[in-house]
Amino acid sequence: MLTLRAIPSRDDNSLLAAYHDGLRRHWPASVRALSRLLAGAGRGGWTGSERRLLSDDVRQAGLSMRDRKGLHRLLNPAAFPLTANPLKNKQLFTRVAHDACLPVASAWDPDSEDPGRWLAGQTGIIAKPSFRSKGQGVERFQRLEDGWRGAEGRLSDTALLDHLKALWRAGGVIQRDLPTHQGLADLSPGALPTLRVVTCLDEAGVPEACGLALRLSAGGPRPVDNFNAGNLVLAVDDGQRCLTAWAKGAEGAPTPHERHPKTGAPITGAAVPDLDAAVALARIAHQPFVRGFTVIGWDIGLTAEGPVVIEGNWNPGTDILQLVLGRGLADTRLGDLYRYHLHKLPADCWRSARVLEWDRRGR
Repeated sequence: MLTLRAIPSRDDNSLLAAYHDGLRRHWPASVRALSRLLAGAGRGGWTGSERRLLSDDVRQAGLSMRDRKGLHRLLNPAAFPLTANPLKNKQLFTRVAHDACLPVASAWDPDSEDPGRWLAGQTGIIAKPSFRSKGQGVERFQRLEDGWRGAEGRLSDTALLDHLKALWRAGGVIQRDLPTHQGLADLSPGALPTLRVVTCLDEAGVPEACGLALRLSAGGPRPVDNFNAGNLVLAVDDGQRCLTAWAKGAEGAPTPHERHPKTGAPITGAAVPDLDAAVALARIAHQPFVRGFTVIGWDIGLTAEGPVVIEGNWNPGTDILQLVLGRGLADTRLGDLYRYHLHKLPADCWRSARVLEWDRRGR
């Protein structure tokens, strides 16, 4: 993968100006010319899918996915190489989270725990490949009377263990399938619902929760709740209740849902359980990652056992936040903190930024 910084001649808002002006000031003329050339060729700014998803007003004050990656790469210098990034390397994240005593799903380490004994104690398993995002490659396996069932059909204990060991050797994680909080069971029938909480270091260097969105499974076959996998996302009001949910329509435009499309359960007005505890957990979870990560997008699982840290994201998407808020990030508290940290970046950080940067996995 590649990070590309295509800088236009004019910026739409103060957040983009803070990011792009820093590059313009510190890049030599030849680099600025290359970046402008790429912008003129349409390689920067909003994609067609974002234009269909977000209104003109939101985009006028917004941050595109292309721009946010280059911005996050400046604010999160520990992101690369990916093998050393605990917010991308899932096995490393599990170790850091356990060392910090964060509540996470119990995971199996084939090198330290007997496979048969661990498997005998499970009724459901979630397997995740490492270095992937947006729920790609996530699998669920459920115990039946005569074995296990996954997306490809039935498996014996031996076949499942062989599959899980191979995933582990490739850097993936194997976790217990966590039960959904009863209050959300009818609103997220296909997967554990998660609260996306974006935390950013404030002016005093303390993690602050600056934006959140509740993600619900639409009830499809995949055990994920990611919006781009066909699921639902919504904002939460001051009374900790769900607002209208959004899904991507056939043409990519957002479609509103006041009831769940599969179960028919009312979404709008439904109470969000454990909201305060989930947001507090995200702030606490940022602490072990303060060195190297200014901003993190947390996925906090709303389980029957309370909020659980599912994962952190070094390059959290901005599309769902801007969709559910109905406004661009330049006009939010998160935008304020982005500008604050960009203005504090030393000159050598700006000078070392490249128009094209490979997303290095190893050193």
